[in-house]
Amino acid sequence: MPDWTPGKQKRVCLLLGLILLLTASFLTFDWTQYWFGVVRIADPERMYARIAKTLTSLLVAVLALSVGDDGIDEKDPIRLRRAFAAILTGDLLFLLDEIHPAFDYPAIVAFLVAHVLIIVRNGHGLRSYWHQATARSRAIDLALAAGMALVTALLFAFTLLEHLAGSPLLYVLLVYAVFLVASLWTGWMSLRIGYFPRTNAALIATGATFFFVGDYIVGFNLSLEPSLARVTTLFLTWVFYAPAITLLALSGYRWVVRRATRRRRKR
Repeated sequence: MPDWTPGKQKRVCLLLGLILLLTASFLTFDWTQYWFGVVRIADPERMYARIAKTLTSLLVAVLALSVGDDGIDEKDPIRLRRAFAAILTGDLLFLLDEIHPAFDYPAIVAFLVAHVLIIVRNGHGLRSYWHQATARSRAIDLALAAGMALVTALLFAFTLLEHLAGSPLLYVLLVYAVFLVASLWTGWMSLRIGYFPRTNAALIATGATFFFVGDYIVGFNLSLEPSLARVTTLFLTWVFYAPAITLLALSGYRWVVRRATRRRRKR
């Protein structure tokens, strides 16, 4: 077990339990409607699901904000808090699109800022790593980035382009896609940079992958007219997004007992 205080362990378990309970409830609520064919195509997301999803995002943000002294160092919890402040802002703005769809645009901007902050946080130590890396390591890293960019470009070309031709949203999502790929790449690079402990880096890489898939589905959803396909993408989004932000929040915690603590316990 990590060397957290007993109170912190209980709070983390409680928050994770509530997050899991809420996520299970709104996913069941969404997909039960879908399964029985009672979905409202024009307005598929019921108020309970919207509130439960936003509350889940709030609880995950609290989980991230609670890291404090149980982070891997003094600076990482600060960087994580900044990212989650932007994530929560984006989720609240998407909640307000129930009032008016114009809120979608500032929500996208908020998530764009969130990805910039996530890139800064997850890519910490990249400059030092890059200066010390061998030519072979750099080639592997660049190939990874190129592969991710190519996959994203193909997804964009074959799914989003035809639906968004001539729309200002096309250019917004193009810019967003660049930062989304960078966020995915830095997430996986955390496994190679060495700044984060291995467990934390694995949580970051997995969370970044789920975040990428969830955000792509959001972009696809925004490009569609009201239809069963749009309902499907709407309900799928949180299947990936909820675990993405939860894993990102958990990546801020220290999961390995500090050596000094181990020596003290041996004595």
